[in-house]
Formats: sequence, C-alpha cells, structure tokens
Amino acid sequence: MKKTLLITVVLAIAAAFAGRMVLRGNPGPGSAEQTPPPALLEQVAANGLVEGREPEVRLWPEAAGILTTVSVHENDEVKKGQVLAELSNQGQKAQVKLAAAELARARQQLKKLENGERPQVRVRTKADVKAKEVAYENAYRDHERTLRVGGGASSAGDLDGARSRMHLAKAELDHARADLALIEEGTRAEDLEIARREVDAAEAKLQDREAELAKTRLTAPSDGKILRVYGHPGAMVSSATKDPVMVIADLSKRRVRASVEELDVARVEVGQPATVTADGLPGKVLTGKVAVVLWRMGKGGPESDSPNEMKDMYFREVLIDLDGGDELPTNLRVQVRIQARPQEKR
Repeated sequence: MKKTLLITVVLAIAAAFAGRMVLRGNPGPGSAEQTPPPALLEQVAANGLVEGREPEVRLWPEAAGILTTVSVHENDEVKKGQVLAELSNQGQKAQVKLAAAELARARQQLKKLENGERPQVRVRTKADVKAKEVAYENAYRDHERTLRVGGGASSAGDLDGARSRMHLAKAELDHARADLALIEEGTRAEDLEIARREVDAAEAKLQDREAELAKTRLTAPSDGKILRVYGHPGAMVSSATKDPVMVIADLSKRRVRASVEELDVARVEVGQPATVTADGLPGKVLTGKVAVVLWRMGKGGPESDSPNEMKDMYFREVLIDLDGGDELPTNLRVQVRIQARPQEKR
C-alpha cells in the first residue's frame, strides 16, 4: 500500500514539473533548443502596399463639360504636360484666337509709336506741304488779280470765288504743316505709356482666355503610366464626378507604404534595411531601405484579412524604397520586415 502511494506521489510531482516547463516554453530535457535566432528578435513586422515613386494620381477636369477626346489607353506611357483628354471647347478656342489678334494689334501700335513714322512717310508729308504751298500761292495771286480787275456784278462773283479758293488752299496748307510738325516732333511720352498699358491689358486677357481653355484639357502632371481609364467620349464629367477620368502613376521606381504598429514606432528609423514578401509571389524576397518615416499616426492601414488581425490598432506610415521590383503592380499587398533597433528593456 505504502509502495503504491509513493509511486503515485512521484508521478504527480513529475507531471507538475513537466507542466511548468511547458508553460515556460521549454520542451523539457533532451529536446532541441527552439529559441528564435537573434536576428528575428530585431525585426518589426508591418503590412504594406506597393506604389510608384509617388502615390497614384486621380485626374478630373477643372471645368464641367462633355468629354470629346480621350487620347490614351490603359498601360500607355505618357510624358509630363501631354494632353490626355479634352472636353468640348470650341468657344474657348475662339476666345483665345480673338485675344491673340487683339494683342498683335496692340503690339504693332506700340512698335509704331516707339519707332516713329517711317522715312517714306516723312518724305511724302514734306512733298505734300510743298504742293500745298504752291497751291496757296496760286490761289493768293488769283485773288489779288481779281481784286485789281474789279467792276461789274460778275466781277463780284469772281472775287468771292477767288477768296474762297485762297482760304481753302490756306487751310489745306496749315493741315499739311501740322502733320509734318507731328512727324518731326516724334511720339509723346504719354502716348507711349498709353500704348504700353494697352499691350499689358491685351496680354492679361490672352492669358485669361488660355487659362479657361486649359481647364477643358486634362494633362499629365508628370511622366508616368496610365493605370486606369474611366471616362469615354460623350460622357458628362466634372470635378464633382464620382470616378475620375483616369488614374496615372510615376512607376520609374517602386516603393512600399507600410504601416508600423504604435508599439514599434520608436524602433523604426530612416536607412534601416527591410525585406518584402507577398502571398501572391511565393518564394520571392525583395530588399529595400526605409526612406521616409511620416510624422502622423492613424487607424487606417492595409489589412491582411487574417482572422487574428487587430483592426483597432494605431499605425505610423513609413516609405520603403525597393531595390528593383519593377514587375510589382501598384496596390499589391505585401508583408514587410524592418531590421529595427531592439526593444528597450524596462
């Protein structure tokens, strides 16, 4: 009986010791050590999304109107400033042409005032003055001759006619001399100032009309690739439309925007190495470095759809520049491991 009791006590003590070892994570004597390697203990895990050099840009027109032209297709490479789509804008184009013509006339008038009359005009005006002087001399002599002849009713009529011709010749001579004086004097300063202001006003008007026309055109904000086209000719679009006309991104390099949990934010710094994997790319491991640590916390972050994922956590975004990865599509969900500073012991 005592022997049986002793065996029972020994077994109970052994079972209790084994249970305690399990709770500590120790598989017991004789088992292989399962402690993770030190390198893994230094890593910070985060979920992330692939993006280009800059985040995707969703493009809407500044003006509301009917889409008449879409010049690009999905996956097309585009250059900065390239026209991608255009609204109906015949009225705006006509206003630009009219403003351009007004500016050309204002500049021509200013140039004329700055340069003065052409030499040919000065020569022609001088010749006109000479001709008017001769005409006046002839009219004056005719008037004097008529006065000397005198007598009779007919002579009175002849005298009136001669006097009228003389006065007319004198007026024409005075007008010709005034034109020559203006040419010889040159342009007045106040006239030049008025002409310059008219040019400035015409330039401002043209810029305003060109700006209105630009609102009807969708241009590429940078070099990049067209990722999605939503708009099609005939559709009514505006800045208030739910879907953009198209989506563009600069894919000259790849980045990952990762969300680091708030308990790890103090451990992540610019320059730390990182590895990136994706469920859709089994066996592929990409490397990179932390390029930016953003100064903002938030709840939003890419979800992994894991049933154990905590959705009420706060995150800090970091940007990781990848070494390569040009084949990765944007918005691909990835898992990130950042080689971070060790957790400080308390």
